[in-house]
Amino acid sequence: MVSAITIMEYEVKIRVSDLGSIEEKLVSSGWVLEDVLLEEDRYVDLTHCVGSPARQIALRVRIKKSLVRNTSATELTFKGALVEEGVKAREEITTTLEDPEKITRILLLSGFPIITVRKKRRIYSTVGNKVKIYLDEVEGLGNYVEVELINPESREEYLRILNKIKDELGLSREENIIKSYLELKMEAWRA
Repeated sequence: MVSAITIMEYEVKIRVSDLGSIEEKLVSSGWVLEDVLLEEDRYVDLTHCVGSPARQIALRVRIKKSLVRNTSATELTFKGALVEEGVKAREEITTTLEDPEKITRILLLSGFPIITVRKKRRIYSTVGNKVKIYLDEVEGLGNYVEVELINPESREEYLRILNKIKDELGLSREENIIKSYLELKMEAWRA
């Protein structure tokens, strides 16, 4: 049986030059390394869909390999339009995929271009796992810290937690990026 999970995801990214120093601060503050993943995200270019909010939503095939657990998983995710300002907050629906190659081929044959983003992701959490911090090395884009909270009570709760974490990591002056890696990659192509 295929299961789908619907959540409300709040996140921002912060561009950094040195992930090593951030990781040291996380560990010394009690954050625990959950996993190290190699992820290949295949985004479906929906801009050809007439009448679709194509620039506001995303459809992604993700192939991920755990370097800690020595496992692999694939999933299909729909990411809805943003519902808050200043943070990336949107509905996300994910389901497992048995064959990502066939899905990718079906999408390509249906006329949808695919844009691929590859990254190495280190996942950190604390007791209760309410907040996740991702240390991402994104191919062609650089290093990012992503702070994610699933189903917070409010935007204010997320911003309070985000600002506390940024202060702890010495990132309080750094810009909050709400663009996806796909958007950042497409901007880099146009530059």
